[in-house]
Amino acid sequence: MVTSSILLPSDCTPQALADFENLVIEGGTVDPQGLAQRIRDASRLLFLRESNGELVGVGALKHPLLGYRAKVFAKARATTPPDEYRVELGWVAVAKSHQGLGLSRRIIGQLISLAENENVFATTRADARAMRFAVDYGFKPAGKPYPSGRGYDLVLYLCNARRASGGVGDMTRGD
Repeated sequence: MVTSSILLPSDCTPQALADFENLVIEGGTVDPQGLAQRIRDASRLLFLRESNGELVGVGALKHPLLGYRAKVFAKARATTPPDEYRVELGWVAVAKSHQGLGLSRRIIGQLISLAENENVFATTRADARAMRFAVDYGFKPAGKPYPSGRGYDLVLYLCNARRASGGVGDMTRGD
């Protein structure tokens, strides 16, 4: 049975932070340079573990600086102001041994529920599978795909804050 825990980075052991980083790097979609510090700066970290303690999935909510957000939104040629989206969903990674079991959906769903009163953005590879996940959680593409610098294109997705009584499809523009 896979269990989840959501922690502040400051509440994580050094080993838990290293395990999180290793699983993200294993996914191959993030620049490892400075990743350890970016993980420690995250708002919340989600860990999925098997009953034997094996880490099989991770994800995070981040509060990146406006400069980073502005750069991402500009690369995507998005018309929405980046200062309206202060929370980023990222580093969703599942161990190869556990892919295809719906764990990415679980990670995204749990993290999005923590940010229900916030506008959230995310970037992901420009492929059909990632796009399907994004739409399932109320994310909509913004702008145009742009080069990641790692050999594939990225798409910026935006999800507006949910109403307090709303469900997954019940989105409203956050003010």
